[in-house]
Amino acid sequence: MKVLVLFALGLVALAAARPSDIIDFEEDHMEHEQEGIPGTAVEGEYSWVAPDGNEYRVKYVADRFGYRIVDDNVVPRMRSDAAEFDDDDD
Repeated sequence: MKVLVLFALGLVALAAARPSDIIDFEEDHMEHEQEGIPGTAVEGEYSWVAPDGNEYRVKYVADRFGYRIVDDNVVPRMRSDAAEFDDDDD
């Protein structure tokens, strides 16, 4: 009987600690989803359609280190194959 009670309490604790949906919002032109443990750590994604018809998206993490964008297509990236400066001027 004690083992069964401990097992049940363990399942309740596991369910309570499992990340849960915090935000799940969707409309025609925008969407926002977030899951995690509020006040501790969350991760999410939001997207919207701009007036020019382009769809933009942002994936993020917010935890003890702050809010960080993990992936997005909003800010243009610098090409990795860009030519480096020549230091031949002596």
